[in-house]
Amino acid sequence: MWANIFRDILPHASPTETAADFDRASNELVVDYRFSRNVEESGAQRVQAPDIFVFGPNGFQKTLPVGKVAAGHYRGRMAIGQNQGLFRVRPLAESRAFPEVGFYRQEDEMREYGNNEALLRQVAASTGGRFNPAPREVFDAGGRSIRSTMELWPGLLALAIALNLAELILRKWRGVWEAWRR
Repeated sequence: MWANIFRDILPHASPTETAADFDRASNELVVDYRFSRNVEESGAQRVQAPDIFVFGPNGFQKTLPVGKVAAGHYRGRMAIGQNQGLFRVRPLAESRAFPEVGFYRQEDEMREYGNNEALLRQVAASTGGRFNPAPREVFDAGGRSIRSTMELWPGLLALAIALNLAELILRKWRGVWEAWRR
């Protein structure tokens, strides 16, 4: 009985391993669907790839042609050109065999350029900040301080605790209260 309950309650592994990648040589998005061993592909239960769509940045919307590569392995390829950003690949109808997958093609400037050290020094100088400080200097205030007034939180905390205890005594210990009044 417990085995059946746990089998029904615990999450089940996906029958498909899905991966999306970008082929730089041809500027194509490549999506691979690999079925697990327990997905039967022969006979009456033949797996049919549903209509799969790719949604991307700048209104990119196209149908992904998916073809069978080997037993239990399907692949779709689509030219996305120079589009960069997040791409969602999903079937028209919800499918456990062909789940939704996402791919983020990073912008070229994020990959090719490092920090602009001269600009960072200029920003630090104009804002009164520090450029590349030592670890011990990160939290050093440099003689600067902020004037503050009396902190009220310790007194308010003590008052809240006292009022809580008074309410507890009045509500729960009526017998103690009546004995004390005599």
